[in-house]
Amino acid sequence: MHSGRQGGFFYIGLLITLAIVGMGLSAVSEVWMQAQQRERERELLFIGNQFRQAITRYYLESPPANRKFPAQLEDLLEDSRNNAKVQHYLRKMYVDPMTRSANWGEIRLPAGQLVGVYSQSSDTPIKTFGFALKDKQFVGKDRYSEWEFRSALPAANPVLLPNGGYSTPGLTPMPQSTGPVRQPRPQTPTPPGVILPMPRSR
Repeated sequence: MHSGRQGGFFYIGLLITLAIVGMGLSAVSEVWMQAQQRERERELLFIGNQFRQAITRYYLESPPANRKFPAQLEDLLEDSRNNAKVQHYLRKMYVDPMTRSANWGEIRLPAGQLVGVYSQSSDTPIKTFGFALKDKQFVGKDRYSEWEFRSALPAANPVLLPNGGYSTPGLTPMPQSTGPVRQPRPQTPTPPGVILPMPRSR
């Protein structure tokens, strides 16, 4: 009888120990997952600003009499408009660290010129404040898809006119427009040699 009672206490103690260990592992796992997400956020900020700078440089390298933004992201990899010197504004086509995809959302002027990109992830950011000055518009955003990496040039940020059109310095005013348009980038295959892990569900 005495040994049976001891066995029962041992079993209960074992269950309590396992429960404590399980909660500890769960807490460690949550901390690890948050650390991974924060790292991807830092990567997204870096990559997004690489696109932003490349789009700005493409515009500034255009002939002064015909300034324009790129028609597609691939134009940033190799700009052959100047036959004397081919320009490379991006080292490679970056993968979105939040979706593990090379398909970025695109921000375009009504005429079709590409002025920015954004992640198509609808996940909620951990970082909501403390951004660099160039990213200050991301403060308080609820989704990564709201982090828009758009060129800061005036031509990339149209001013709405009273008649419903818009005006951008260096570009011809367009009537009946709502300014830049967000649209998903067409699906493209994963670059050769790149192995993408499955996206983590939240």
